[in-house]
Formats: sequence, structure tokens, C-alpha cells
Amino acid sequence: MMSNPNFGVWRPMAESIEFNALESNSNAVMAVADTVRTTLGPKGLDKLLIDQAMNRHVSNDGVTILLSVRAIHPVARMIVEIAERQEQLVGDGTTTAVVMAAEMIKEGKKLVKELGVHPTKVVEGIDSGVRHACELLEAESRTISIKDVALEQVVNTSLSSKLDGRQLSSLVITALRIVGENAKFDGSFDFDKSIMVIRKTNMEDRIVSGLVLERKRVDPAMPTKINEARIMIARLDLKPVKESWLKDNSKYQEILSMENDRIEKSKRLVDAMIATGANTFLLASTEIDQVVEDLLVSHNVFAVRISIEEMDYMSRYTGAKIVRMIDDLSKPDIVGKADRVFEEEENGVVCIEGGSGKNMVTLVVSGSTKETSLERWRAAIDGVNAAEAALNKGVVAGGGAAELHVIEGVKDMRLKGLEQVGLEVVASALESIMRQILSNAGYNGLEKVMAAKASPRGFGIDIDSGEAVDMWNKGILDPLLVKTMALKAAGEIAKSVLRIDRNLAAENLDPQAVSDTKR
Repeated sequence: MMSNPNFGVWRPMAESIEFNALESNSNAVMAVADTVRTTLGPKGLDKLLIDQAMNRHVSNDGVTILLSVRAIHPVARMIVEIAERQEQLVGDGTTTAVVMAAEMIKEGKKLVKELGVHPTKVVEGIDSGVRHACELLEAESRTISIKDVALEQVVNTSLSSKLDGRQLSSLVITALRIVGENAKFDGSFDFDKSIMVIRKTNMEDRIVSGLVLERKRVDPAMPTKINEARIMIARLDLKPVKESWLKDNSKYQEILSMENDRIEKSKRLVDAMIATGANTFLLASTEIDQVVEDLLVSHNVFAVRISIEEMDYMSRYTGAKIVRMIDDLSKPDIVGKADRVFEEEENGVVCIEGGSGKNMVTLVVSGSTKETSLERWRAAIDGVNAAEAALNKGVVAGGGAAELHVIEGVKDMRLKGLEQVGLEVVASALESIMRQILSNAGYNGLEKVMAAKASPRGFGIDIDSGEAVDMWNKGILDPLLVKTMALKAAGEIAKSVLRIDRNLAAENLDPQAVSDTKR
């Protein structure tokens, strides 16, 4: 037996080690949560991010902050990874997930340390509580359509805490309505396939019916505009003879032969491309031979380099099929169409309008500085993601009201034995969202939460007046998918942390290295 001043009682050594691990891991989660919790809600605060080179950026975007902060503790890094996955899957709700996870771990730690409940029982209760809470939230949700005013309310709610949120909200909603039903793929809305969002500090906010590329023509001698564009998207090797081959060869005749071969191959390649009838070339090639470039200029065509990521957008919008092999040039229907392709030289962008494929738009987001344009760009994407989630899975009352009013339903569950206490952990996490939003708005969060609890379902607190209001009538709506995914992510984090009873130094966690050692 040994004395541990941290607990004030006599405990076995093994038990002390267990609680030290829990305390360390819990503190790591709290540190991460405290970094972002004050950003939650319309009146959340911003963070100033500064790197070693003294570059700075102001943001209240949860995932941006988490990914920017150097997390050393392994559990803290796990929180960041979960938040990043939440962003990838839903596009929003990272801060909500982290705040709820911190609350679950704080309450779960109390049960384990102070009441002596075994972590497995707490975890089983959390698992059941999270699953039931998601079911209750789904029962509370309502479906919306692309034309409903509820869609505008979802976007407004999502962008309420963002820089220039109201102005961006109007742009996002307009873009959503333009693409409308055309944004459906395989039965679900996928605006990533129909709305491009770019940022340009030297341009005004605007919506372009078509695609805008932050590119310039391959050569200034090419025409700046092509009407009735016939478009080829090529991912070909446009450097048939590498310069390194010429440098490695010291014999003049062989160099001359290779140079002639280079010119001949380039001419055959360009002739085959022109023979398709294309007058506009979107080139996703890592290198373009100077001979190829000069030949394209001589044919008076328009050519611009694009990224591999942009190819799919171009293909969907123009109807062009991506050419990957030279043999593909002889296939039918590889050329797409657009009414016009042109370069805005003063803005450094290329515009494609009137494509014959899917209806697509580009949302151009400006900013007085690179930092503000980046933050506004992220905000616009968040608004699009929120709308997509809402249209696909429905909406619930926002401001933490939906979570607050399913607490009683979670508590009413009947689990066997000590698993029941795990439900209290989930209930506390569900309450934490509204409490944090109100605290960030300058209210006594606990007091206002009590007032909201005494109100009918769907009621929350108006952060301007401090009064209980019907969030549905007020137009404060959140996507159901954001809520359920955040709750599930929080549950995963909490269960993982509470089940850890030792932090051990390992030699090598690379599965391949371990496998090689066993041989």
C-alpha cells in the first residue's frame, strides 16, 4: 500500500496508476476542448493562429483551429483526428463533437474515480445512450426541399457565427437554388459535384453560371476567347521525349536523332488532338513540351492547364470524356461543348460558360486580405455542406434545443445494473451544447438551460433577448446529420478514453515491423 496525495486516501498502487492514466488523458481532452469551446454559437469568439514563421490567421472554425494547433499528447491527437473525420464526412459539427466528448469524459471520470464504477459499465451505458439519443433526434426531425424557406434558415444558422455570415448566406442560397434538383446524384444531393467555391482577393463576391478556374492560358499568344467551344480534357503525356534523356546522351548524332524524334512525335500528337475537332484544350498534364505548346499556338486554339481534381468538374459540365491514352483520341464523343471559354486577364481566371453537361455554378468569394478571403471561403463551404446535410437527412431545432429536449427520453431508458449511470453521462453531454452557446453569448448558461428545459419541445433561448422561444418559428435550424454524427463521434472518443487504464511506451506500432520481428 502507498499514499497518493492526489487522492487523499490509501489506494493500491495499480489503482493509482489507473487513475493517473485517466487523469492525464482526461486533461488532454479538456485542453483541446477549451481551445475551441468558446467559438461555439453565433456570438462565439475567434482565435488568432500564429505559426513559427509569424504567419497569422484569425478563425473561429473548429476544425481549422484544431488542425493548426500542435497536439503532442496522443489522446489530444486522437481528438483532432476524430474532428477531422467529422469534417470530411459531414463538413460541420467538429466543435460540437469535441465539446460533447469533453463533457462525457468529465462526467465519466467522476463515476470511475469518485463512485468506483467500472469503466466498462460506463462505456456500455454511453453506447446505449448515444444510440437512443440519435433515434430520438431522428424522430424529432423534419424533411425539407430545395425550395423551402427552411433551407435558407439552415444556411443562415450555419453562417451566423462566420465572418460576413449574412452576405455569404445570400450568395450560398442563390447558388443552391440555381443548381437545384440537378445537384442530385444517385438519389442524394451532392453539391460538391455542382458548386465550385474559389477565393480571389482581387474580385468581388459573385456567382458565375458555369466554371471559373484560377488559371491562365498556356501561352499569351493564344486567343483570349473562344465562342462555340469544342472542349477536350486531356491527361496525356505531352512531353514525348524527356530533356533528361538528351542531357544523358553525349553523342551528337544520337542527340540530333532524339530531337528530331521529339519534334515528329509532338507533331503527330497535336495533329491527332486537332483532328478531333476540338478548339479548346484543358490539359491535366504534369509537363507540356515546348514543341507541343508552340504547335497548339500555331493552330490558334485555346489551352489551359488544370489540376487532376478539376478534371471531373470539367467533364460533368462540358460533357467531355477524359482522354488518358493516345488511342482514346480516335474514340467518338470525347469532345464536350460550351457556349464560350475566355480568360479574364485582369483577374487571372478562365471562365467556361454554357456547358452542354450538368448545370454547375462557381461561387467566387473575395476578401480584403488573404486571411479574410480564406475564412470567408471556408464559411461558404460550410454553408453548402450544411444545406446538403439538411436536404439529405432533414433538420432539427437549432441552438442546442433538439439535444436538450431528448434528454428525458434518454434518461427514461432502462438498462441493467450500473450501465444506467452511463445515461447520465450522455444526458450531460446533450445539455452541454446549449449551455456553451449561451455562456459564449454572455449569459449564465446553467440558468438559461433550466428555463429552456421548462419550455415546450423545440424551444430554446434567443441569444439576443435571453427569452425562451420556439426555434422552429424563429428559423434556427440545424441539419440532423450534423447532430447525430457529432454525437456518435463524441461517444467514440469518450468510450476510447474511459477504457484506457494505462499509457505505455511502445517500441514500434508499425504492423509491418511487428510482423517482420515475429518471422
